[in-house]
Amino acid sequence: MMHAPGCPASSSSHALSWRSSTGNIVAFRPQSSSVAAHRGLRQLKVQCAINRATKEKRVAELTDLLERSDVAFAVRYNKIPVKKFESFRRSLPADAKLCVAKNTLMKQAVSRVGGWEPLVDGMKLENAWVFASDDSIPAAVKAFLDFEKALLEPFPKPERIKLKITDISAGCMGGNKLDAAAVRKLEKLPTKTQMIGSVAIMVKKVPTRVAVAIKQVPVKLAYGIRALADGDDNKDLLVGDVFPKAAAPQS
Repeated sequence: MMHAPGCPASSSSHALSWRSSTGNIVAFRPQSSSVAAHRGLRQLKVQCAINRATKEKRVAELTDLLERSDVAFAVRYNKIPVKKFESFRRSLPADAKLCVAKNTLMKQAVSRVGGWEPLVDGMKLENAWVFASDDSIPAAVKAFLDFEKALLEPFPKPERIKLKITDISAGCMGGNKLDAAAVRKLEKLPTKTQMIGSVAIMVKKVPTRVAVAIKQVPVKLAYGIRALADGDDNKDLLVGDVFPKAAAPQS
């Protein structure tokens, strides 16, 4: 049976429509579970590699800070607004650094640098770490004390004693463990420049009796050296013949 051009048979039209539909179903069929699992595992491995590299970089940074520092102490920060904490960071001297790091990463850094083991005892809860060296130590501690004072100012004085908005949870200097009180006392630590100045003043004030004593070295020593030099040509002389004889004790 012939059909007019442009008017396909209804049965053929239905067949074509069915094939197209089944083709679309095949084309948009979800991936098998094994393929999706493989892709997810690959993405997980890449993410783990990135995380390991990031953590290793962070540990390396902390290790470098420990190697270049003379004192380090931990500060509690979980109750502090971010803006106020950033103000504390900016108040630190240029040579001091403030780092927020996980305790596990800090432990790895401590294990690589000797002398910082006492810090491990304070690695609980959330800590930010202050690193300082030489002349920046008193200024770094003072910056923390000023920051702590500013946090407590909005509260009535009777309540400030009980409040613990922030605190020092660990400290170490020269391989020695420092508690919060000991770290706070470092504010009064003289800087290296001040100590050098004090030593210079002490040297200038050494009693002049030292110089006088040097001038009063027995003349017999100088005489003996001179006599030995003069008698060097006479090989028969003994050292005892050159030095003046002690006077015999009177009976």
